[in-house]
Amino acid sequence: MRSLCLFTALLFILSSPAYADWIMFKNGDRLSGTITKQTPDQITIQTSTVGLITLSSGNIASIHAGKPRITARELRTGEPLTSPPIMASLPSPAIAPVEKTAKTAPKTEEKESGKFKWSGRMSAGGTIQDGNSRSKTFTADADIKARDKNNRFTLGGEANWAEDEGEKTDNDQQIYANYDRFITDKWFVGARQSFEKDEFEELDLRSQTGLFAGYQFYEQDNLNLQVKAGPDYIHEKFENGGTEEAIALSWALDYDQKLYDEAFQIFHKHEISSPFEDTSAFLFESETGARVPIGERLDASAQIDFDWDNDPEPGIREDDTTYALKLGYGWN
Repeated sequence: MRSLCLFTALLFILSSPAYADWIMFKNGDRLSGTITKQTPDQITIQTSTVGLITLSSGNIASIHAGKPRITARELRTGEPLTSPPIMASLPSPAIAPVEKTAKTAPKTEEKESGKFKWSGRMSAGGTIQDGNSRSKTFTADADIKARDKNNRFTLGGEANWAEDEGEKTDNDQQIYANYDRFITDKWFVGARQSFEKDEFEELDLRSQTGLFAGYQFYEQDNLNLQVKAGPDYIHEKFENGGTEEAIALSWALDYDQKLYDEAFQIFHKHEISSPFEDTSAFLFESETGARVPIGERLDASAQIDFDWDNDPEPGIREDDTTYALKLGYGWN
């Protein structure tokens, strides 16, 4: 008889609509059922019409528990009654079924422009020869970029050093920084600053500060091509104490492409700066070469740097050519 009473009481309590949990949405709608799982981000409720539903909590105003649900153990032992918690308010991410939220997540990530994507490359090479002839060479370069939807920052530099039979034959360094602001998907404007010195050109320091406008034809993992042009202020200080300064128009191109199913990559970039007052005193700098992958992020490269100063200091050659073999590490 006692068992029959317990069964009748339980059946009445659990089947009565008055004891159902219910959810109040911010638009005034209500949904009733039995809450089976609750986290700060999601609510799972068993309904009598559509079954089990999992909801995100964004548009839910509040969650209410029905009257305390009495379990058979509680009736038998007389332990205190239990009920699900009542939550007055919840956080506010967008409400949607879990399945729909998962499908739309990539689109949300694409719209985020505050997160920068970092990419770059560092490489170095050198030789040591000690026998019938003695020579040492070292070359290194780095180029690091941070890119979001509208902004791109670039920081880099290079250095070359060589010695032959104990006599130094090459010693030059350069660092540079660029900022690009994209005003459309292709067009950008920006500013740049670079510093350069070259012992064998008797150049103690060349500072180049400029503004530019550019066009990004391609910006992909396997193909990049951009051009830019604008005015520069160039200030040069030489080892003999002399200085020169000029306002110049600069033009630059930067290109790289992976070929034959990414079996190797070719690259080329150059820049030419021509003073407005004396266009014959132009400067030309270029890098051309190829890279071959040798590991997940490692590559080997062969590179030719060719520079031309059409108005050098007395006794200094106009051209300067450097050949280099390097090992590199890149990431994107």
